[in-house]
Amino acid sequence: MVRSQAAVDKALRVAVIVIGVAFAGYIALHVLLFHALQEPYPYLDVQNESGRPLLIERADFAPSPGGADLSVLAWHAMSGWPAGSYECDQSQLVARDVQGSVVARRTGVCQGDTWTITSEGMSAAPRYRPGPAGTDLVEARLVLVTSDSSGPVVVWWRALPQALQQAAATGSAAGVSVHGPFLEGDDLTLYVRGPDAATVLEFARTRVLTPSPGRVDAYITDPGRPAPTSPTPVVLESTTSPPARTR
Repeated sequence: MVRSQAAVDKALRVAVIVIGVAFAGYIALHVLLFHALQEPYPYLDVQNESGRPLLIERADFAPSPGGADLSVLAWHAMSGWPAGSYECDQSQLVARDVQGSVVARRTGVCQGDTWTITSEGMSAAPRYRPGPAGTDLVEARLVLVTSDSSGPVVVWWRALPQALQQAAATGSAAGVSVHGPFLEGDDLTLYVRGPDAATVLEFARTRVLTPSPGRVDAYITDPGRPAPTSPTPVVLESTTSPPARTR
């Protein structure tokens, strides 16, 4: 009788193990089938490790009014360039800095592949230098918040060199200066210094953030202190155009 009970118990244990293994195999099979049926990630990953924002575009691209622009601004740790087919194509891509100089090239766009851009062969990435302490200047740290790396952001980036040149010319008379752009971690930042917060914010809206790249957070300092990274920023979502000149 004791032997019979022990045999039953052993049989039950074996049955439980077999059922458990079968169930685990069933789940694993469904997971594998799920992943096998998924479409490939439809982008070429662009991993920017250069320490500066970079514009990714086709090597032969020439922007035209109203034309399609697939360009993306890579300032996050990872951005994506659209790959239009399941097979790799031989598109030639370039990465440009804010001056428009080509700093990296790639031939071939494949879904799910990664293009890593390092700082090898480049000059040192620009870094922010805090303003002098003890002055009466107010400083704003502008942080691009929008998650979209194409469209309005690219349009703003293309116009930024000229905007900064004009800001340098007009800002001297108003006692305002602009510094950047900088890549600080995953933040694309600029700094604006001026005599007071109202002047600095208006200058940022009308001279630096036009056309609008989307939401920008402005962190304002007390006079004579570097711009803080917290607490609550001033949100600059919409921008205005510079006032029209009168004859």
